[in-house]
Amino acid sequence: MSKVRIGLMTGIVSAVMMILAGCGAGTTGSTTATSSSGPLTVWIDAPRVSAVKAFEKAYPNIPIKVNMISTTVTNSQLESQIRLFNQSGKGWPDILWFSALSNIAWAASPSVNYAANLTNLVPKSLVNGYNRDAIAACQINGQLRCLRNDYAPDVLWYNAKLFQQWGYKPPTTWPQYEKLGLEIAKQHPGYYVGSVGSNVYDMFLWNSACPAGTTLGPNNTTKIDLQSPNCTRMVNVLDPLISAGVLTKDALFSTQMNAIGSKVVMTPGPTWFGVYEFQDSWHVPPGEITAAPPLTWPGQNLTGDFGGGLWVMSSHIKGKLQKDALKFLEFVATSPKNQVDFAPTFPAYGPDEQPWLQRNVINSKYFADPASIVNAFKKSVSMVWPGRPYLLFSPDAIWNTTVAPALDRGETLAQVWPTYQKALVNYAQEDGYHVSTK
Repeated sequence: MSKVRIGLMTGIVSAVMMILAGCGAGTTGSTTATSSSGPLTVWIDAPRVSAVKAFEKAYPNIPIKVNMISTTVTNSQLESQIRLFNQSGKGWPDILWFSALSNIAWAASPSVNYAANLTNLVPKSLVNGYNRDAIAACQINGQLRCLRNDYAPDVLWYNAKLFQQWGYKPPTTWPQYEKLGLEIAKQHPGYYVGSVGSNVYDMFLWNSACPAGTTLGPNNTTKIDLQSPNCTRMVNVLDPLISAGVLTKDALFSTQMNAIGSKVVMTPGPTWFGVYEFQDSWHVPPGEITAAPPLTWPGQNLTGDFGGGLWVMSSHIKGKLQKDALKFLEFVATSPKNQVDFAPTFPAYGPDEQPWLQRNVINSKYFADPASIVNAFKKSVSMVWPGRPYLLFSPDAIWNTTVAPALDRGETLAQVWPTYQKALVNYAQEDGYHVSTK
């Protein structure tokens, strides 16, 4: 019988977690400040259970208590819970899974200081195994504050069956994407080349190195300049496609998007789009979907990065407990016994990428032209623009409350662009950043 005990965290509480019985006894593990012994307390979501079980098999002498984080718990609630533990001086999980990379901004902030500094705790050889862009989210002010689990650079996903039927070749640049999108709008109305309802920064603006929140250096300064040519050139690509009706205004993960997803003939999107969107959510039949390398701008080979999770260790542990936590962290983030054998998404750790591709792409029965996907993934991993850090505010979240409603009202991106700029600046300043707009 497994010794992992799993509870379900259903919401934010004050001093003690409310646990509903999950797969086991449903006990809650907590640590006190600078705890040095006891079972390793791990907070994860449901897909990470297989990682814990794999670790347990590899290290049977390290006892673990697991709390499973409900999908209803928001990032801000998670931050609030950690702050409550800071006030009480106990309760922190030893290991915490972040499904959103942006969480590392508050977890590593001086006011929270939950994420341990791993710089001198994790072997440099292991860190060097990561592609520079993949581990960049964990590098904060010269310190390593997490290990990345999976990597999600954007590529160009497209329907190879329809492209062949219509006589199209996948575009390689953003101007070609616009041209082909307008052709599809004219020749094949009712089909789409992407969505601007949500996650637009991750899939479009980041691909253009648009400074919607970059770290400049000292004094906690960030640059927000939507009038930069790197931003306006993407606006000039997207506005005609929106007007032509070939870019849907539906939010990416909405029921409306799921209803029309099978009509998405091409779209920029992360490495996990093939399975999680085209196959699972949009139900495109096998043998149709493949991917090409990321779209680029003339003279610039850049792409965005949309997704991927992080493993974080508590700064409040030491001694044997810290050593056990480091073993766990390194195993789940880098060992092929987890990343290749169980992990469903493209691993961030370089040595695991090829065996993962063999298992999940080359041997897949779903994709058309797996070799094209492998080539696209391999090219994309070193193309992610490194100028976007994870800050306390989210350009995508602000898009959802400012730009998306304006598009629904019939405004163009060019018209709403000053509003988006103002909202980004306001949120950044509220979070304590000094803002440069030029």
